[in-house]
Amino acid sequence: MNIANVMERFALLCGIEKSEAASWRTIIDDAGEYINRRLLIENPDASQQKRIELLTAAYAYKTYCKCNENNVSAFTAGEVHITSSAPQGRKAEELWKGLLAESGDLIRGDEFLFGRVI
Repeated sequence: MNIANVMERFALLCGIEKSEAASWRTIIDDAGEYINRRLLIENPDASQQKRIELLTAAYAYKTYCKCNENNVSAFTAGEVHITSSAPQGRKAEELWKGLLAESGDLIRGDEFLFGRVI
């Protein structure tokens, strides 16, 4: 996995400068490990590698949003009224789930199966 490509995609998703993305390198590396543990293929081709890098960036973005989430959606002080659009965390979660659903050929999902031992 090309970490520079992942960091570039991460910065674009977050809307931050590439230099600021470097401070989130540990989160990006953790996302890479998470994705690598769930890969279904051992030697991805170039196209698959790009998709894996995007998945990694999206998972890192989801984590980034959880760390930076503010719960303010609207605020009024006197005549000043500030309203934010949909929380970034929700958008990140939707992006992650969408990419995960599209990548069933590359990666195992996050499903959890309950069972019992007889």
